Amino acid sequence: MTISLLLEICASLSSIVYSLLLMREKIAGWYFGILASVLSIILFYHTRLYAQSLISIYYAGVGVYGLIYWIRAKQRHEHIHRWNAMSHIKFIALFTLISCITYFLMKTYTDASSPMLDAFLTAFGLLASIKEARKILSSWVYWFIINLGSAWLYYSQDLTVYAILMVVYAGICIPGYLSWLKIYKTHPVVTA
Repeated sequence: MTISLLLEICASLSSIVYSLLLMREKIAGWYFGILASVLSIILFYHTRLYAQSLISIYYAGVGVYGLIYWIRAKQRHEHIHRWNAMSHIKFIALFTLISCITYFLMKTYTDASSPMLDAFLTAFGLLASIKEARKILSSWVYWFIINLGSAWLYYSQDLTVYAILMVVYAGICIPGYLSWLKIYKTHPVVTA
């Protein structure tokens, strides 16, 4: 077994535990998310998926932020939120722009393997992770799309375990959304 495969397997298992715990609104999930992110940083750097490596650094940071936010939210008895349509439109436009800039920079200044898809997934992963940390219901929908795109990207780079993980993640998004929707309906919050 190669070190890359071992990193892939360990990060994947940590990621699944992270998702399953977050789906149930359990704070402990953030510890597994941070671990998975650190392992992913190393793996993606070695496979020249630089934006994915960078976003894994970001995910580790968001993991720390999410952990702190969720601990405080629990103390405030705060649960799931929703965004209104205008919030979605503004953020999709902003992160599309970020995606285009990232693509241009990666295409121009790196030997990135798949700069367009890598840039798109990276930019929208930034948005989805913050939405998740802030307990925004639609984060599961964003992650579903990102995970399917990531499965294709990883498969094209012979990262089979990660490709399978992304398909599993996409599958987890469905009960994750339904679980958070149930929590939201039990503890409705004003739409932002």
